[in-house]
Amino acid sequence: MKIATIDIGSNSILLLVGELEQGKLVQTLRNESRVTGLGRNLDETGEFLKVAQEESFEALEQYKNICLEEGIDPRNIIATATEASRVARNAAAFFEKVKKELGIDVITINALGEAYYSTKGILLGESPKEAMTIMDIGGASTEFISLDAEKNIVSSFSLPVGSVRVTNWMEAGDWKESFKKAIESFEEQLNDLDVSTLHCVAGTLTSLANMHLQHKEFIESEVHGHVLESSDIETMVQVYSDFSPEQFLEKFPFLGKRSRAIRGGLFLTRELGTLLKVDKFKVSTYGLRYGTLLEGKVRGEHVF
Repeated sequence: MKIATIDIGSNSILLLVGELEQGKLVQTLRNESRVTGLGRNLDETGEFLKVAQEESFEALEQYKNICLEEGIDPRNIIATATEASRVARNAAAFFEKVKKELGIDVITINALGEAYYSTKGILLGESPKEAMTIMDIGGASTEFISLDAEKNIVSSFSLPVGSVRVTNWMEAGDWKESFKKAIESFEEQLNDLDVSTLHCVAGTLTSLANMHLQHKEFIESEVHGHVLESSDIETMVQVYSDFSPEQFLEKFPFLGKRSRAIRGGLFLTRELGTLLKVDKFKVSTYGLRYGTLLEGKVRGEHVF
């Protein structure tokens, strides 16, 4: 059985087409990523920019055509949207256009849904019975999910900080103040996290892992499972603290449009790692889109 899922985030839009047998992923057929920056300048404008909508629509149109090539009706694609789409005033209008013109029905999920499907995805291939904490840095938000030894979700919460937001704050010259203000109401939840190793998903950490490996092209087989020490993150901050998007792109062509927000993502990773006293960041290339594929649907309680 072929299933296609799309994860529409604040910075990137991801497609996964996989073949399932008895609820298990037996083959990945397509795995695509497009950085469209849908959530860029969202804090200032409160809505999706026209250019971001155009780039995102183009990416979704490409994904529709890929799904058709795989014999999947666009109406059967499981497409989800997260934090930026919960905030943007014009998100509903944009997704109505997507549904009308492309046939893709986008479901905006809540923070609980993000935690559930991200966990289901990252646990693919994980077997050790041990408690773990997952961190998912997106463009507009960062999710923390705590699991017990049996891999049940104990708690989860979403910080309103992400790589795109931090980049915007850096450009405005007040990122430290904005970061502190954004997390001040989450102090108790952050203090309750007991982590030495963070299990990390999504584009920021997978990109940082690939940069740490000094790859110019993205090599998923080497990124998946790669471990970054806290000292590695600190070294990368020192090396790349003054890099422009153009310099990041020249050194690491795989970043593409992600070069616009990777410095913000790097600084955010260092800041959160320091705050939580993290020793290691273990990176997974799996995540939300794998979770929705394995689930085969979006549960009603997860709809925003």
